[in-house]
Amino acid sequence: MRRTMLCSLFVAASALCGGSVFAETIDLGLPEGYTAEVAAKGLSNPSGVAFSPSGTLTICDSADGRVLTLESGELKEYITGFPTEYWKVDAESGAKRFKLGPLSAVWLDGETLAVTNAGLKDGEETVVFFKGPGKAEAGEETNPVGPTSEDEADKGEGNLTGMTASKDGKTIYLAGQGADAKTWLLKVDVADKKLSPLFSADDNDIAINSPMATALWGDDAILALYSGAGGKDDGLIVEWNLESGKPTKQWTVPGLLDPMGFAVIPGTKKLAVVDNNWALTEVKPGKLAVVTLPEESGDAKVEVLTEKLRGPVACTFGPDGKLYIGQLGKEFDKNEGSVIAVSGLK
Repeated sequence: MRRTMLCSLFVAASALCGGSVFAETIDLGLPEGYTAEVAAKGLSNPSGVAFSPSGTLTICDSADGRVLTLESGELKEYITGFPTEYWKVDAESGAKRFKLGPLSAVWLDGETLAVTNAGLKDGEETVVFFKGPGKAEAGEETNPVGPTSEDEADKGEGNLTGMTASKDGKTIYLAGQGADAKTWLLKVDVADKKLSPLFSADDNDIAINSPMATALWGDDAILALYSGAGGKDDGLIVEWNLESGKPTKQWTVPGLLDPMGFAVIPGTKKLAVVDNNWALTEVKPGKLAVVTLPEESGDAKVEVLTEKLRGPVACTFGPDGKLYIGQLGKEFDKNEGSVIAVSGLK
């Protein structure tokens, strides 16, 4: 009934039930020179956002178990039928919170889309490849990654997110959310469809866990964003050398409590970072910041542009130069989520 009502209300704006597109500006209290608009709304716990080589915005509508594309001003279902699960279940009340499905997507070329099948149990999740629109079950998947430690709580890697493809498209880097006893970045060998652990924070004396996003950094390194413990100012950005497999630099991000997404600002060595300000019971106001990394390890320079986002979880730059941010909206587990486009970052 609720979805039928939504479709009736928004049919003039969108041809897709459950998601709608609006050409409207939004006041985020940004500094002069910056503007923001709603690119898409009516999403449920949206997560990863990406662009195809032709410039098509691609959205992981996570709790609805699907991937959407924005084409000619309309949201369209691209891949449907992903399994979903609730991240937390209250032990006393049995209340289920924060429904998850596909969390990240990345285009490898004009027709190949890779998606994390993150609505499964830890140790069962995979990355799935698609050559066109269709059902999730029709994709070609990698292997899952099982336990990597002796800890009984370690069930294997899960909540796979934050994917980045190498420049040649042969490798995908991503973040894993398995047991905190062993925190991993992982990689996918695209040709063999093999998913395997890559870098362990714990093996390199990095105490902060919860990796959330990856980004290419120069020719021989990637950056990884670690959100740390919920509600604590302990987020971390680490530079990993792809040849040595070792962390070469680390930067704290003062004032950002739960950074979950970042993107390199085109033509610069600066980062756009979104801070979710995580809480399991509500969606709190989140931040967008421009982060400058010093030459040496230490505190990064953090310039907060707004504190009026609603649960931002991921971001990417589009071919139009705008930063596209997936955010949860006023409430999670409901169709309150949206993608916000911010102009002016440079």
